[in-house]
Amino acid sequence: MSISPFATTNLNIKRPMDHTYMTPFYNPAVDDDGNLTNPGEILFEQENYSGNKDSLGLNFGVALTFTFPLDQRFQDACLQSATTQEQIQRQILSKERLNYELARLKNCGELKIAGIEYASTSIYHKLCEDVIVKERKNQVLPHIHKLE
Repeated sequence: MSISPFATTNLNIKRPMDHTYMTPFYNPAVDDDGNLTNPGEILFEQENYSGNKDSLGLNFGVALTFTFPLDQRFQDACLQSATTQEQIQRQILSKERLNYELARLKNCGELKIAGIEYASTSIYHKLCEDVIVKERKNQVLPHIHKLE
């Protein structure tokens, strides 16, 4: 179902605005054979009222349309395709979010090991705030060898 409001206009203009016009009255006299005796002779001019006026029409309305699919297969296929596409987009978004978080973890960890970090007053300090650097597995710290 769709509802479509509309407005239309119509403007009729006749210029120059003549309220009367003259029409020639031709001589209708005929001979015995029915032929005009004086063809083209104008006896007088007849005045006619034209009633010409400018007019403006405004039309407003609403169109209401109902559509019914005759074959439901196409609508079902379209809905299934849209659902599948939405799931694909969510999976792509999840993958990109994971890539972002892993890159953030790796870069923040490397920077913390190197002793580089943002000042606590920086707006970027929170970027690496939750990254914790721990000792490597199977590594004994402090690791010192005595030379003999």
